[in-house]
Amino acid sequence: MKLSEWLKATKTKKSVFADRIGVSPSTVTRLCDGSLMPNVETAHRAWAETGGAVTPNDFYGFVIIKAASDGSGGNSQNGKV
Repeated sequence: MKLSEWLKATKTKKSVFADRIGVSPSTVTRLCDGSLMPNVETAHRAWAETGGAVTPNDFYGFVIIKAASDGSGGNSQNGKV
């Protein structure tokens, strides 16, 4: 979940969240709009403050891809070899 989505869903003001994680409100704004990537400490604080709803990955947008379970190592072509 993106931080902006969590703030909206929980009706938490950016300034309140900023105080809780020890950053400025402008930093929270920049984290929400993607113009700033958090350092490890800030990402951890955001994760903890949101109860794990916002993960460090949510700031970076990595996609988790599950490995194929058909033994092909993820290179399956509809059963064709």
